[in-house]
Amino acid sequence: MIDYNVEFNKGVLFVRLCGVLNNLNYKDVEEDVFEIIKDGGIKYLVFNVDDLDLEDDVDLFKNCDRLVKENNGRMLLCGNSEMYAGNFEFTSDELSALKILSVC
Repeated sequence: MIDYNVEFNKGVLFVRLCGVLNNLNYKDVEEDVFEIIKDGGIKYLVFNVDDLDLEDDVDLFKNCDRLVKENNGRMLLCGNSEMYAGNFEFTSDELSALKILSVC
């Protein structure tokens, strides 16, 4: 089961994921995040994965990164980066993400 919280702050969409992310539930998160990115023209996206267990190899982060880049934006992941493969930018926490994105 996956729980997630979405917040828009200082021009950045924060998505905080909690629980287990797998092939059965990632599409629900992806659909909601895609809708927000498309409707709002979001350029900056931060996934907080500190409380997330990744069970399967899902395309959520790759797909969201692609969509944000279409808006000439940037995506970061923050929290525990040890379990995530790919070419994603990581930072330790959300405040650091704001600083990296230079929006604070």
